[in-house]
Amino acid sequence: MAAAAMPTRVLTPANQITILRLIFVPIFVIFVIDQSYRAALAILICAAISDVVDGTVARLFHQESPLGVALDPIADKILMTGGYLSLAFRNVLPWWLTILVISRDVAIVLTALLISLVAGYRPFRPTILGKASTTVQVVTLFAGVGYAARVPHIGFLAVRSLTYLAAVLTVASGIHYLIIVRQRYGGSSASEGSESSDRRG
Repeated sequence: MAAAAMPTRVLTPANQITILRLIFVPIFVIFVIDQSYRAALAILICAAISDVVDGTVARLFHQESPLGVALDPIADKILMTGGYLSLAFRNVLPWWLTILVISRDVAIVLTALLISLVAGYRPFRPTILGKASTTVQVVTLFAGVGYAARVPHIGFLAVRSLTYLAAVLTVASGIHYLIIVRQRYGGSSASEGSESSDRRG
């Protein structure tokens, strides 16, 4: 009975909605590659709604779980990566911005992984600058698809301005993240090393 109940607890409605967002990613990419931008925009809107709904469902029905905590940001990052790569492929957004966005995320993930391996798992809350960067990246993604879909009031100048703003915030937040990591964990590692040498002495 316990083994049968486990999948139900893991695949909560909130987690199922998050998994649905993962399913949206290849559909969105296919529509962009096929230049069906209005359909791609509709999928992107559905993905954004699912992002809000899964968190709301998890809080209202107390369905927070380790899987949901890990899966939600992964789904967001996969959607962002697929979105930027496909739009860059179609020259809707520049490749250099796509490389910046993906490189920052890869650097953050690798840094967090190294810290976990060396010092054990330590939670790291997103900074205000990091949240601002992610928000502008999402808005830029929507603007790019909207511009390609010929949505009124989304012009080339707006997309270009958001592109440069996203680039600046992406670089700034990446540097800020590395500075904070160095301040928090660089000193502790040095002190631990000093204590170890004192013990040996």
